Amino acid sequence: MSFKPIGKVSNFADEETMQLLALWKESVSVVELDEADAEAYLYEDYSHYIVIHDPLKMEFPEKRKEWNRRFCRDAGVSVVELVKTDGKRIYFKGLFAANKSSIYGILPYTSFDNYEADFPVAEMEILKKQTMDVALPLAIGKTILDVGCGVGSITLQMARMNPLSEVMGIDLMDNTMEQCRLNAAAYDVANASFKAASVYKLPFNDGEFETVTCFFMLHHLDDIPKALSEAKRVLAAGGKVLAVEPLDHHHGTERGIQDWVDHFENVGFSVETEQISRAVFVQATLK
Repeated sequence: MSFKPIGKVSNFADEETMQLLALWKESVSVVELDEADAEAYLYEDYSHYIVIHDPLKMEFPEKRKEWNRRFCRDAGVSVVELVKTDGKRIYFKGLFAANKSSIYGILPYTSFDNYEADFPVAEMEILKKQTMDVALPLAIGKTILDVGCGVGSITLQMARMNPLSEVMGIDLMDNTMEQCRLNAAAYDVANASFKAASVYKLPFNDGEFETVTCFFMLHHLDDIPKALSEAKRVLAAGGKVLAVEPLDHHHGTERGIQDWVDHFENVGFSVETEQISRAVFVQATLK
């Protein structure tokens, strides 16, 4: 690449975590500029920018060929949202660049860019929005645990919706949890915490949480009953587990609504379900 770098990326992305590229749409990265302050590249009337950066040094599976075309060839090009600035530091949401990548250009995303261009529909993202519109208003309580939080976008949304609550997000990888903390700091969300932990052995006391959420994650697990038993253990009396699972997307075992009801009832929950498009929303209460 012949362009001169103008700065570096600071985040907690590496090859392992970037395999889940869709999650990084909600993550914040810091661009640390070499010379000029942020004002040299940003404009008062613009909220979104095009950032040119080093390509990812990896290949996605064939079904993700669109990602390979955009981020894994000669350069990476991300359309990002401005979060805030601090001198030579610019906080962007949705930058698909690994930690320490070079940045070569920051350009405003303008009305000249075509909002009606053809591209593959992100059906899972649409489904997640539909289900979260229903599920998140019910995620209430003084203490909330978000199991399988990824980069914490839903966790932070729950924390904003419940400003007097303490919201904890867990997932497996330390780097991902560091990224969650960066996201929380960038958005000034003080009532969300994150910890690397396994759903099979939650590092919390019995009855510690009034609500436990599991959104689009249980179908990834090898031992769903064990995970639900742990969720039950840390749930306070009268609390609920809220779960959303796709009905046409699975990893090895296809499950319908009754299969999910059976899983929850078998570990001691009473269950209400609602089908939302191609997903099931489960509200599970201790019997």
